[in-house]
Amino acid sequence: MKLHRRLLRRLLPPRTLDRINHLWHLDERLIELEARRAQLAEVVLRDRYTELFATAPGPEFGIFSQNGEDGILLWLLEETGAPLKTFVEIGIQDARECNTALLGCVLGWDGLMVDADPRSVAGARAQVGRTLRCRPNRVEVRQALVTRDNVNALIGEGELGVLSIDVDGMDYWLWKAADRVQPRIVIVEYNASLGPEASITVPYQPDFFYLKAHASGYYHGASLAALEKLGREKGYTLVAVCSAGVNAFFLQDSIRPATLPARNARELFRPHLVRQRLHSQEEQWALIRPLPYERV
Repeated sequence: MKLHRRLLRRLLPPRTLDRINHLWHLDERLIELEARRAQLAEVVLRDRYTELFATAPGPEFGIFSQNGEDGILLWLLEETGAPLKTFVEIGIQDARECNTALLGCVLGWDGLMVDADPRSVAGARAQVGRTLRCRPNRVEVRQALVTRDNVNALIGEGELGVLSIDVDGMDYWLWKAADRVQPRIVIVEYNASLGPEASITVPYQPDFFYLKAHASGYYHGASLAALEKLGREKGYTLVAVCSAGVNAFFLQDSIRPATLPARNARELFRPHLVRQRLHSQEEQWALIRPLPYERV
């Protein structure tokens, strides 16, 4: 870096050089802030561990997650253990608000993050690179449009610590097709606008984009009941959802302790917190009811 700066002093006018130095300074400061954020998260988890896990059923808090998913995930790991510190997350955007960033950026897990959008992937690579600077674990960020035809090739096979799927569209179909990997914990986004009763999903469409499908953005994914049923078929039990009405958490039946009873979709369903401010549950469903669905 010092050599590069000496060369630039010879080649560039002072004003241009000042701008470049300013950008270098901002980038270095950003790296410092991201590293500090991860350090503070470690301190919080260490010093407030008892407090964070004192309440039931599953305290919610967010460090990197969009809502309270970080707290729920750590609660489940506390209950079940974490012999496999590996993860895959499909649908991360820029990795600033996703379900596994805490695992990779704070707790030292190895993993794979995937998103279809090139700009999101570029942002995620920068975010992960800054946070993991000088850390020994490895997190790969990959750009790919994940479909049911390539999901197994992308995420691999065998045992896995955590699998998270949040693609605002084909979530049900991706989890159904992922039949070569055995994650201990699965997190899948459900569509609360579809209500608590019907076991339905949008039909499979590999290039699906929810805003093109319907202007409201409410038409995508699967109902919680559909995901609960799929989980049972695959050997997983629904154990929690976030209070924001976005993500559902499933445990592999073989590792579920007695302290985590099986729950059902009707019992755990939460409406979408943000959408409720615009439309009631009934209004959301009325907007998208005429569109095609598959009962599963």
